[in-house]
Amino acid sequence: MSTFEQLKHGLEHAWDQLGEGWRALRERAGQALTRFHVEKEPARELDTVSEQRLRRGSRWGLLAAELLETDDQLEVRLEIPGMNREDFEITVREQILVVRGRKSVARDQRRGNYLISERAFGAFERALPLPAPVDESRAEARYQDGVLTVRLPKEPAARQRRIPVETR
Repeated sequence: MSTFEQLKHGLEHAWDQLGEGWRALRERAGQALTRFHVEKEPARELDTVSEQRLRRGSRWGLLAAELLETDDQLEVRLEIPGMNREDFEITVREQILVVRGRKSVARDQRRGNYLISERAFGAFERALPLPAPVDESRAEARYQDGVLTVRLPKEPAARQRRIPVETR
């Protein structure tokens, strides 16, 4: 096999591996892969190479979710570290829970340079379809230890009720 053929084979193999890895990530991450939008700042000269790297940092992040259904409520948990409770806007629209927020860059850099910055910052929106109608007027949300928990009571018609079986 010629050097060119070996190189071609190696590139094809690498491309196949990359595609397979991306498919696996997409399957596992599903809807958790979330785009963070950064507003343009007024033009100014960046102070350091480290600050330049931060500005070019990740615009994508994983907001992993869990959805638990009981007879009378739905509970959604989202992992969103590094925020404050005031940073969230939570709504329910047509049986879809919408969580919006803004994750700010908070860096206290006195010395050294950031060489890697994989954390995502900016405005985001995550929409989760709900499996049952809910009473959003009685919904509750709590943010603790980087996890946002939203409890949504089901509408009375959507609640499950066990029907007893009688004997004759």
